Amino acid sequence: MFESASRLWVIHISNHQKIAARAQKEGFICVGWTRIGDLSPYDTPEKMRAAYERAFPQKSKASVSASFIQAYRFAHELRVGEPIVYPIKNSRNIMIGKITGDYEWSEDKELRELDYCNVRRVEWVLKDVPRVRFSQSALRSFGSFTSISLSDDHLDEVRGLLSGNGSRGKQPAPDLADDTLQTAETEESEEDAAIAAEEVIQFTKDHLVRSWSNTAQDFEEVVAAVFRALGYTATVQQGTRDLGVDVIAHADPLGVTPPILKIQAKSGVSTTGAPVVKQLRGTLNTGEKEILISLGGFTTDARHTEQNDANIILIDADRFVELFIRSYESLSADIRHRFPLRQVYVVAP
Repeated sequence: MFESASRLWVIHISNHQKIAARAQKEGFICVGWTRIGDLSPYDTPEKMRAAYERAFPQKSKASVSASFIQAYRFAHELRVGEPIVYPIKNSRNIMIGKITGDYEWSEDKELRELDYCNVRRVEWVLKDVPRVRFSQSALRSFGSFTSISLSDDHLDEVRGLLSGNGSRGKQPAPDLADDTLQTAETEESEEDAAIAAEEVIQFTKDHLVRSWSNTAQDFEEVVAAVFRALGYTATVQQGTRDLGVDVIAHADPLGVTPPILKIQAKSGVSTTGAPVVKQLRGTLNTGEKEILISLGGFTTDARHTEQNDANIILIDADRFVELFIRSYESLSADIRHRFPLRQVYVVAP
């Protein structure tokens, strides 16, 4: 698919979760700037800039220059049949789609109220692709601050994933701090500063998850180290694969004070379903709890199983990274050497 394509578009859809969910389910992409009105008549960059300046007279020249061209691209440059990627906010997944419709001005009441009347129809051809399936370079490109942008250099990665031949990039981690913070310093709004901070956080999460993914015992050692840093005595288990228990942790050195934590650490990028959760649940005795850590996340059925059992705790990649970062200063020197982090300051929103 997309053999004849020469461009790869990236879309960032609404911070409003309900709009983003509708876009995924109903097959469309949308952007703001509703105050301009229907974008169709502004079919040159000059016309679009003038319309933007009339709609947003309070905006600085720099802000106008950065924004009007996005509106123009969305309405007039995207072509039916071209590929588009959508990094799902607050998720470790990316969707890949094909643009199937020309620009539309939507009269949908909810879209109008939430400032997302500019719409294009898409077919989502691949959903919930784990971020670690993409190279770090692609993820940085997909993390653009703009609502609509191009990422042509990574079109081959998308083709590879669609053909089933895609593989994760193995590039060294670039130094994000300099150019990300420079962007934050040159942007004028508090919202842009917050976006810059989110970009730093997302980059860190991507780098750590990529380092841990598909490493099996190495990831188990990381899990044990985090629980030790959180105050537990934690031991990586050997020879218990049939039981699914990778790490055992307890609050006291002797392991006699409940609850005893039986932990399974899954470093693969596939989602973990309810059968795996229930299998580990079957190993529990009185006074024991199950913790299942999955970098690939969990299915809806697995989450339902957790909700119905107080002895089950499911931890996805984002939550585990948060635990890792929160306990970082208390981690062993060996773990900190293997996964070095440094503190970065960004403008407070």
